[in-house]
Amino acid sequence: MSYNFRTLNYLGSKLRLLDFIEDKVLDVTPQGAGICDLFAGSGCVSRKLSRLHSVVSCDIQGYSKVICNALLHKFDVTDKTIEGFFKSLDNECTNKLREAFAPLIELEQDAIDSKNLEVLTCILEHGSLEVFNIEHNLSCLSDQLVVVCKNLKKDGLDDVRSLISRYYGGVYFSYKQAVEIDIILETIHRLISEDNRDLFLAALLSTASDIVDTVGKHFAQPIKARDSKGNIKITVYNKAVKDKTIDVVALYREWLLKYRNLSKSDCQHITMQGDYEQCLKSLPDNVRTVYADPPYTRDHYSRYYHVLETLTLRDTPKISTVTIHGSTHVSNGIYREDRHQSPFCIKSKAPEAFRKMFELTASAGRNLLLSYSPYDETKKTHPRVVTMQQLIALAEEYYDNVETVSAGSFKHNKLNSTEHFLEASDEAELLIVCTNNE
Repeated sequence: MSYNFRTLNYLGSKLRLLDFIEDKVLDVTPQGAGICDLFAGSGCVSRKLSRLHSVVSCDIQGYSKVICNALLHKFDVTDKTIEGFFKSLDNECTNKLREAFAPLIELEQDAIDSKNLEVLTCILEHGSLEVFNIEHNLSCLSDQLVVVCKNLKKDGLDDVRSLISRYYGGVYFSYKQAVEIDIILETIHRLISEDNRDLFLAALLSTASDIVDTVGKHFAQPIKARDSKGNIKITVYNKAVKDKTIDVVALYREWLLKYRNLSKSDCQHITMQGDYEQCLKSLPDNVRTVYADPPYTRDHYSRYYHVLETLTLRDTPKISTVTIHGSTHVSNGIYREDRHQSPFCIKSKAPEAFRKMFELTASAGRNLLLSYSPYDETKKTHPRVVTMQQLIALAEEYYDNVETVSAGSFKHNKLNSTEHFLEASDEAELLIVCTNNE
């Protein structure tokens, strides 16, 4: 049975390196000892290591904890429960939400059917109902946006039940898709017990990651509809047809069954949400090895997953703003004002963060396996905030044995379109293996 499982389209995913990572963990970890996956992200490393070890999965982001819970723990969800869930997606309240957004759903569908690039571009640039309510920008959508706002208020649906539709409909998803996401989310919170909820939520997070209408399938920013001269790109239509027409409910059913049918080991696992210091200070005594894959560059910001975090928290976040030429506007990506930025990718804070990580793991008598993607200064890659040499020097202050092991030639997925492609080093992944003599 395979323990390799992709949950999200994830920047720097270790999916193709799982066998390599597991082998190196096994080299330094006694049988039966626990493992900590310190920056768990999409959960693929946690799941792989759970095959033979008890795993403590830790991440600062809520969506990561949901996914890791779904990957690591056993759930009692029958076919009958699943069928009952899907039947519950159609009721008076959910149909009212569909009806409330009908003016925008119909406008967008007509634009796709007629290849109307002007309207599709307008939706990408001005389609967020939440942004419209803040900035009141006039566009070809203004009349429909006003009508939908009135519909939601009239039906009492201008709350978390329309969260994804209001914030991200039209921009990251089609309006129809966003409404179906909200309906599924409401049904999860209304019908599914807390014991099983993360299984259903994880499947929705994976669905959202697969349908998002962006380059690279991340949430860093919406599609840039215009070129440098202001002309609309044909990719606006091509991407809309490819992504915005995906059936959310059908895809969600596929993901839910995938998660439900995952094989699970009998090991006992723990998931934690918190920063790396909190996690390292509260690890159970059985954890012998820590695997760490912290962010190293400004690319690795939580803005790539902010929509997933909002879907998980189901709050109504304040949207961050930007000031350009003295004028303040809502951020183009509709980012959360409170989104987390790791100290590991801030140049002034990273050295101390790494030092603290080495200190906490070594003082507890634990091995540390640190992932690092080399930076080639001859190519156009984004520089790492700390170099391999700096990391090795820090590690040697706390560990007797520091070894660098290569995964061989390997390239991570990229987020950007071809014109923004940043090359990867041919030796794109190294493990710094840190152990102390007994």
